[in-house]
Amino acid sequence: MERDVGAGRKRPVIGQNAVRVPRIEGQERINAPCAFFGSGAARALTGARFLYEDERAQRLLCSIGEPQSAGEERHYLVQDGQGRDIGVIRRIPPANELARPTWRIEQPGHPEITGLNKWATLNPLGVAAHAAGKVLGGLAMAVFMSEPDGGDQRDRTLRWSAGREKVMESDDYTFTIMAPWLDRRLAFAVAVIGDR
Repeated sequence: MERDVGAGRKRPVIGQNAVRVPRIEGQERINAPCAFFGSGAARALTGARFLYEDERAQRLLCSIGEPQSAGEERHYLVQDGQGRDIGVIRRIPPANELARPTWRIEQPGHPEITGLNKWATLNPLGVAAHAAGKVLGGLAMAVFMSEPDGGDQRDRTLRWSAGREKVMESDDYTFTIMAPWLDRRLAFAVAVIGDR
């Protein structure tokens, strides 16, 4: 989405499929494109995914390699436009069916970044309080919004940290980067890979 519903606009403005960054233009907030997706033909040939600096897909920003299996894990190599390694994204399967996978980002010269569901980062009392709030919130939504199932209560917020340092927070559509040293292309790659 390029522009949300606003003054004089009843429907959002949809732009080209891209990684977007919010910014203010005049009096309005827009989601400006900063990385463009390449054609499906290149992916079909190599299995990799590509992000470009320009709409016409002429200047390669980075590539996300086809997943490589390492035991139960899947590894995705991220390279810059010249084929140099930027880092590796690792998907570690959950220990049980009810849990979600954990993620790791390895960026050379920096500590490993771990992405955990925000529930996993709470102490037991915090988990109980959060769960109670979700249940009550779901019931309220079901009663007041006439949604019999309470809406989608799955929380997909991940908190990314390197030791005690908060590096990034992400959900299905929004990534907030806190650490200035994180290569943004690795965050883009995590968004492209999704929760698969």
